Amino acid sequence: MDDEALSIGLLSGLEKDVARDLLRQAKRRLLAADTVLFAAGQPARAVHVLVSGVAQLVQSTPRGSRVVVKYVGPGEVFGSPALLDRFYPVDAVAITECEELQWPAPALRAIVDRYPQVALNVIRDLETRLREMEDRVRDLSGESVEHRLVRAILKLVERFGRQGPEGIEIPFPVSRQDLADLIGSTLPTVSRTLRNWEAQRQIRRYRRRLVIADVESVAGILYKSTSPQPQVRRSHRRGGRG
Repeated sequence: MDDEALSIGLLSGLEKDVARDLLRQAKRRLLAADTVLFAAGQPARAVHVLVSGVAQLVQSTPRGSRVVVKYVGPGEVFGSPALLDRFYPVDAVAITECEELQWPAPALRAIVDRYPQVALNVIRDLETRLREMEDRVRDLSGESVEHRLVRAILKLVERFGRQGPEGIEIPFPVSRQDLADLIGSTLPTVSRTLRNWEAQRQIRRYRRRLVIADVESVAGILYKSTSPQPQVRRSHRRGGRG
């Protein structure tokens, strides 16, 4: 249990005995892949932390399209609006088999009152989320689809990547549509970009399995020269008669 407590950001900085006690207060659940942990619009009644597995946080727009807000891994807090008696703003869906911990909102508010370190941990998590959202707004407003796709894949590599025989593998299903929803693009555009990278042997795809065969090459796309082509200057002077 000590190792488990150390891996959970919500319990960071607490004494071991306190962390163990807070773990015992949590409700533990085993979830099959594709299980909905909570849905957007539902009253936020609990704060969640994954012990194992990966979940996807998804929002739907008024037009019916999807936005993948974030992939959540072990140790990360989500569902924190429960601390404020609010509604969940996203759907949370298990992408793989997961084990999760839930603290009912009243119990966690009592914990926060008793242990200010837990409040600091929640604030630190919210600050990280805010920075991630700021980065995404920057990417959406000023970068090409190819660059946004590179950044998204590199973040998945950094957070979840595992070394395999063919390169760095993302160990859960990531479809082309997922990637399009993650970077705010369309399926045809993302598919075309991925096919180009596959042709250059930078990535490999097997159904919904994504392997980055050459991480340095993919990262290098961000630093390709984009110098504008010289433009021919047109003269506005009219030729005189000879």
